[in-house]
Amino acid sequence: MQNRKETLDEWFMQAVLPHEPALLRYLYRNWRDNSSDVKDLCQEVLTRVYSAAQQDRPIKIKAFIFTTARNLLCDLVRRAQVVRIESVMDMETLNIPSEEVGVEEQVSARQELKYLQNAMKALPQKCRQVVELRRIYGFSQRETARRLGISEAAVESHIQRGVRGLSDSLRNISEIAATRFNAKSHSKAKKEKKT
Repeated sequence: MQNRKETLDEWFMQAVLPHEPALLRYLYRNWRDNSSDVKDLCQEVLTRVYSAAQQDRPIKIKAFIFTTARNLLCDLVRRAQVVRIESVMDMETLNIPSEEVGVEEQVSARQELKYLQNAMKALPQKCRQVVELRRIYGFSQRETARRLGISEAAVESHIQRGVRGLSDSLRNISEIAATRFNAKSHSKAKKEKKT
């Protein structure tokens, strides 16, 4: 057995190692993630070639070396694209809320939009126009003033009044919703105590 290992070592040094500089060039050309990994990748390729040669020595040595290198690079790219199950399980333990919008969030967002639309309708006409042009359509203060035929100071005044009016309306709606929610929670708690 010792004699067979020596002949394999001799074969490896004579037939495989002379291709190492070309293998390094190939790896530097094709592995762009981190060039400091190339020497480790080269060693891995040579180790795989040596291990395979223990079973059966390849006939076309250079082709075998470069095919092994290509397969190693493909494996590494594939592994980089696959998320390990342990990392997924770790993320689940973090209790990070999902970015998917649930039904409750959709309903809530629609209600908020409806409340905002009603609050906008409640603003005086000129004030509403200024808020729409400035905050919704993103016009500058100067452009808004030009479009509505008013001064920039008037635009600023209308914006302040409009934002304050919207804020007050939405605050009132939030307070009403919170009161309703608390009333429902309180009555639900009473029913649970009775049972």
